[in-house]
Amino acid sequence: MVVEMASKKIGVGMLGYAFMGKAHSHAFKDMPHFFWPAPAIPELVTIFGRTESKVKEAAENFGFKKYTTNWKEVIYDKEIEIVDNSLPNDMHAEPSIAAIEAGKHVLCEKPLARNSKEAKEMFDVARRSSVKTMVAFNYRFVPAVILAREIVRSGKLGKIYHFRAKYLQDWLVNPNSPLVWRLIKEKAGSGPLGDLGSHIVDLARFILGEVTAVSAVTRTFTH
Repeated sequence: MVVEMASKKIGVGMLGYAFMGKAHSHAFKDMPHFFWPAPAIPELVTIFGRTESKVKEAAENFGFKKYTTNWKEVIYDKEIEIVDNSLPNDMHAEPSIAAIEAGKHVLCEKPLARNSKEAKEMFDVARRSSVKTMVAFNYRFVPAVILAREIVRSGKLGKIYHFRAKYLQDWLVNPNSPLVWRLIKEKAGSGPLGDLGSHIVDLARFILGEVTAVSAVTRTFTH
């Protein structure tokens, strides 16, 4: 017997080769094996990074055909149909907007932007376009989260009045941890509330539905 394979390929351009760029690259390669039959086979075309030696190595390791140190070459590459933006937060708005305006589908890492002004601009550009856009909230695909959503929406728990969540992470507890971009306000934007809290807000919306009112108290503390 002959096994029919998906004939359509979709060209992928990756912005960033570090932790999330690596994770997303492997996910694109594995996707046809987990979601079969795949509507299209991702083809890793071009990957961008600022350091030529490192992005060249990443292209070879991840399986990209090309690499570049100019993100605009990814945006305007005719072989690319979808742009995956896994860059630091200060590089979410400009490349993503350019990609949308160039007619590319866009997957952007969370948080969407550093502040509401950038996020609103990205939102408005996306809504004026016909391309597909998505923010990479990966916890939506955790089996336990999917099950929780199904249980809530089945009505078995009745009307939900309260949602409480914590995001516990200890990777910066060590005072000798290196200074990374997530700790620099100009690059990260909203700090842990946007970086980690955005996951909680997204899961609340995903499991329970849209929020109708918001009240919040925030504080910053150190150990």
